[in-house]
Amino acid sequence: ADLQLMATKTSTTLHSGLIKTYLSSFALSILLILLTY
Repeated sequence: ADLQLMATKTSTTLHSGLIKTYLSSFALSILLILLTY
């Protein structure tokens, strides 16, 4: 049970990290579009 909890926590952390990376790259591309426009 303890191992499963740890695995869930790790996957959640990885997931939020992926979302943060996706959002930051998305914001960067919007910034680039606005700057070049």
